[in-house]
Amino acid sequence: MATTPMTEDAINVVPLEEADLAGLESLFDEQCEEWLTLLKWDFTGPSRMIREVARQHDLAGFVAMSGGAMIGFSYYVIESSRCSIGDIYVTKSWRECGADGLMLAALLNRIERAPRVQRIESQCVMVGNSAAAELFEARGFTRYDRNYMMLDLGELNLDEAQSRATHRLSGGLADVSIRQWDEDDFAQAARVIHRSYKEQPDSRINSQYATEEGCAELLTILTDHIWCGEFLPQASRVAIRRNTRNLIGVLIASKLAAGAGHIGQISIHPSYQGMGLGRRMISSALAEFQRRGFNTASLAVTTANASALHLYESCGFRTVHTFPVFYRERR
Repeated sequence: MATTPMTEDAINVVPLEEADLAGLESLFDEQCEEWLTLLKWDFTGPSRMIREVARQHDLAGFVAMSGGAMIGFSYYVIESSRCSIGDIYVTKSWRECGADGLMLAALLNRIERAPRVQRIESQCVMVGNSAAAELFEARGFTRYDRNYMMLDLGELNLDEAQSRATHRLSGGLADVSIRQWDEDDFAQAARVIHRSYKEQPDSRINSQYATEEGCAELLTILTDHIWCGEFLPQASRVAIRRNTRNLIGVLIASKLAAGAGHIGQISIHPSYQGMGLGRRMISSALAEFQRRGFNTASLAVTTANASALHLYESCGFRTVHTFPVFYRERR
């Protein structure tokens, strides 16, 4: 097995395809346990899929080793001209030893040799990856921070939430109604998501937000895959103008774990932002979570989106974890 000595502490970086994958199982298990504790997120389903792809030698990446022990893993995916770094994870006892930075250096050195890659993005939920964060910035990546926020549904006043979530809104929203998601809402929802992110930081972080087609791909992931939990159409919401039947707001909800709800997407058409519609949709979804016996609700927000961050804080969400995300276009 070919290895490359990276530090005098004998941390070696090995291509994932050359590694003994059986040794990765404990790392994957540790990551699932950490996500469940920190984020209330049961990641076992996606983790099983990642492991299966690795067993088939179809997952590109690197592992970090000390002696014969695997202490970290990383992987990436290339789609057309875009490369997404899927994860960089190091076991707790080896964090702050630089293993994350060594794996990232190996990833970038390989990715940068791929001629068709024009853009590299990293949106994974990093935990303790300070060396990787420093290397991203040293390599010219643009950084944004994201807050993972959580709310205790046991502290939510259901009657008050239902009152705020009334389906017939007043003022400039008098002809707007909020209802449960329907699969026929998909096309309009993708358009609203695209419009809501135009020229916003998230459309720079994630290039999929920059096109309607990309927003449709993201919406498919939220409603038809397990990467962001089990989709809950009953708790998902759309806002509709009754006279035109046009969709002007969308909220996608999911179940991350037993008793843990999640808002994976909330978008309001720019013409209707700042009118209280987002707050009403969130209140309606939270009330549905509570009715279904959920204990917590969570979401993630880019800190540069100050208005959204303020809205979520005013709804009762509090930050439990902050992590950096990065992107870079080929020079």
